[in-house]
Amino acid sequence: MAGAVLAAVIAVGAPAVAANPITISNGLFNNSAALAWSSAPTTTMGDRTVTRSATGLVASGPTGSVFHQTLGVSRYMFIGTRNHVLFLETPTGGGTRSVSLVDFTTTPPTERPILSVLAGSAAVSSPGVQFSVGTGDAFFVFAPTGTTVAGLGIYRSDNGTILCPGPPPLVPTGQLFGEATATQLRIKMGGTVLAACARPPGTTG
Repeated sequence: MAGAVLAAVIAVGAPAVAANPITISNGLFNNSAALAWSSAPTTTMGDRTVTRSATGLVASGPTGSVFHQTLGVSRYMFIGTRNHVLFLETPTGGGTRSVSLVDFTTTPPTERPILSVLAGSAAVSSPGVQFSVGTGDAFFVFAPTGTTVAGLGIYRSDNGTILCPGPPPLVPTGQLFGEATATQLRIKMGGTVLAACARPPGTTG
């Protein structure tokens, strides 16, 4: 009986057994200036809503709601036509900045950690996000530290699974961006490929 209870507890919020099919359109990831972290009191995109309060963020969608507690300054972002949701937690002043994804493939939704990077001061730019064109079913994320850029990676936008790990922290000498080809997902700096991974099976382009 105890084992059954434990198994039930572990199952809550676990990723879906069979990953939902995703679409990753070929080409450079969207790097629009509109991709800013929002501090708006509430935003609704499609069937998903994020609401801010003094204590945190609540993301609501087709499988329920999840609460993110504010420890410093909490902001959020919707990406792609499927309105995937990301959270950003930033301490006041310098400190560790964290990005997480709201996974609506579980009931209730689950907050999935994506990166945590130490920034040298409050003046350091916020983590950057780019997403695959259209659905935004994959996203590229990275975080400046003040001297380097760290936490590079390409992830699934529905459940936060890593699709292409990036290189160790580096000093960028060109623009960073994500790219999808017919066979690969790539992290690039200018014309240099920093990481290339096989396109996941079952993803259409």
